[in-house]
Amino acid sequence: MHMTPIEVPPDVARITEGLRDTGYDFNTAVADVIDNSIAAGANVIDVRIAADFVGDILISVADDGVGMDQDGLINAMKYGSKRRPHAKSLGKFGLGLKTASTAFCKRLTLVSRHVAGGKPLKATWDLEEMAAANSWSLLLDTPSVDELRLLDSVAPSHSGTVVLWEKVDRLLEGYKDKQGRPFKKALDRVAAALGEHIALVYQRFLDPSDTREKTCEIRVNGQAIRPWDPFCLNETKEPVARQELEVELNGGQRTKFLVRAFILPRKEEFSSDEARVEARISNERQGVYVYRENRLIHGPDWMGMFKQEPHYSLLRVELSFDHTLDDAFQVDIKKSRIQLNEALYEWLRDKFLTGPRREAEVRYRRGAASLAKGTAALLHTPSSNVIHQKAPGLSTPTVQVVDPSSGKVEVSNKSGKTTATIRIVDPQVPAGVYVVTADSLENGALWEPTYAAKGPAVSLNLGHPYYTKAYLPNKANSIVVQALDYMLWALANAELNNLNDDNKDAFEEFRIEVSRNLKKLVADLPDPPTEPSEA
Repeated sequence: MHMTPIEVPPDVARITEGLRDTGYDFNTAVADVIDNSIAAGANVIDVRIAADFVGDILISVADDGVGMDQDGLINAMKYGSKRRPHAKSLGKFGLGLKTASTAFCKRLTLVSRHVAGGKPLKATWDLEEMAAANSWSLLLDTPSVDELRLLDSVAPSHSGTVVLWEKVDRLLEGYKDKQGRPFKKALDRVAAALGEHIALVYQRFLDPSDTREKTCEIRVNGQAIRPWDPFCLNETKEPVARQELEVELNGGQRTKFLVRAFILPRKEEFSSDEARVEARISNERQGVYVYRENRLIHGPDWMGMFKQEPHYSLLRVELSFDHTLDDAFQVDIKKSRIQLNEALYEWLRDKFLTGPRREAEVRYRRGAASLAKGTAALLHTPSSNVIHQKAPGLSTPTVQVVDPSSGKVEVSNKSGKTTATIRIVDPQVPAGVYVVTADSLENGALWEPTYAAKGPAVSLNLGHPYYTKAYLPNKANSIVVQALDYMLWALANAELNNLNDDNKDAFEEFRIEVSRNLKKLVADLPDPPTEPSEA
């Protein structure tokens, strides 16, 4: 059977519109353009986000890197441009410039000067004109005065390139008045958020003290972006765990990647208030940070391994690899996602992260317990005062200490006299104290019957999550605190008032089981801040 090849060119409007929906968010899209500037060896990259007098948004990225001649310019604007000569280049698929740009604009212009003193060239894709003509014809033209001004602001009489987004229709949609103050404030917020994104994604390129990459300056609306180090190396100094793994690629080539885990200091342990604020400790910044060729491409998150919980807010993990692992890690077109194979995923989750997660939780709990201890001194005084006032009308046992060192007491209650071992607190505690606290209690119990101030009391476990999540958020609400105190004191008192040789173990098991269930139930409740939150 004879087969006849027929060319079936794609519909321009359908394809260009479809490529607009590749899933870019604004920060990721601009970063994809910045990647090209870094790949071109730029020393300065200038990003501008502005609106003209009628509210039309204009976005430009200018650099002083290696420029392009006409063939280079056409190739750069081609969908699926030729591979770069250096495999480690941040630009990878030959699609990023086009798909990232047109995700937000309908007119993309490239202006470039190939060599110092050379003639600047210009190429434009206009999606509306392309659709109307049903043509893939690239528009070559002479740069305008404004476009040359943008180029010369970064690369005067020097090689360089400007990427220009016009007809921006997918940023700040829904504003009817594009000349009003709310619109302008929203545009400022977009620029600020982009600056934070750049500070994290290109930290290793922005930091002159980081020798892993050539340093460059990136500006947003004239403001030079300072690098932000998520691992706070000035404070952490060294990782708590480090592993360099070797992988065999197809064809037998072997390559390595690095995994390091860092646990940040608790807020009160930072060397200065400035360092503490700079660390930005929060749930949202815990997790794995994935770097390809020293550029952040994913995270922070736990990649589906764990939930983001307050207990791990001090833990940040670095996974760094180079371009040789692109296929193994399935790097996507936006360079914003990777996928680990099952064996590596399980190793990272079940082996490497086990120790760092345990240590991060211990340090967090230590900080929460410290906060609770400092707060507890006066927190329970009103409850003790009320119980003391109403003691004559309450059904309570009589407790006499037999051996203070062992906690042995004699309890006279409804069942008669029983010898038991309970917690005995400092004999110097003044009379009238019925609610006391302890750093921890046996078997992780939330509460425990106690002898204090010559009578029955209750001890509360400062280290139990219920205390930190139920008491501390309500420390300014005396009524809630008293209600909690009354309940736990009543449970402890009822145990002592009904204790006998046959039910001692049952009461203890009851306390332990309730405490374990409460620990699980409050796991998803928010933790109280360890100090006033920073603006």
